[in-house]
Amino acid sequence: MTLKNSTPWASYDAESVKYFDIYSKLYFSNIHRQFIRFLPESPNAKVLDIGSGSGRDALSLARRGYQVTAVEPSEKMLTLAKTKNNHKNITWLTDCLPDLSSLNNNTYDFVLMSAIWMHIKPHERKSSLKRISSLLKEGSYLAITLRIGTPDLSRMMYPVSEEEFLTRSFETSLDPIYISKEIKDSLNRNEVMWKKIVLQKNKKTYSIPTEPANKLYKI
Repeated sequence: MTLKNSTPWASYDAESVKYFDIYSKLYFSNIHRQFIRFLPESPNAKVLDIGSGSGRDALSLARRGYQVTAVEPSEKMLTLAKTKNNHKNITWLTDCLPDLSSLNNNTYDFVLMSAIWMHIKPHERKSSLKRISSLLKEGSYLAITLRIGTPDLSRMMYPVSEEEFLTRSFETSLDPIYISKEIKDSLNRNEVMWKKIVLQKNKKTYSIPTEPANKLYKI
């Protein structure tokens, strides 16, 4: 059952300490190792973390020198993140897709969206990707993780598939350049697998990272 009067982040507000502790046990360099080659070369690049949760990823990115904007709809999760994972390079905001109105017309060199897509209502997915595209600089990357498995209705999740996501991406100016195989869940949940996908805004104008990988890197 879902929480009464719930939003996708209501369960994170209700059990913020529990989820903060769970996600803080994972490390950016492990769970996002497929994305590292796509990070901006400039240490002062602007990075956006959509659905920043515990702030684990935002902190790791800030320690790399990036100027990070961390956006999280759960106020209680955001409070914990600001308290325990704060950094001078992080700007914390309460906001959510599909609008992300607090970001105005800002643009970023890299956008991370980890474990968020399954919370976005299907009818808002196209507009969400269009909004993300508007926030990316030309040639920059969106790195996203897709949760493959039975949706957890207690946390207002919706079905996810690679095919559906790519269909949405093709309707925007975001082109897929990396698609992983299905990856085991880092929390050892047998019913959950993950896909890691990187999209590039107008990729025809930019070259891809040179680290060895197969074309349309399905690895």
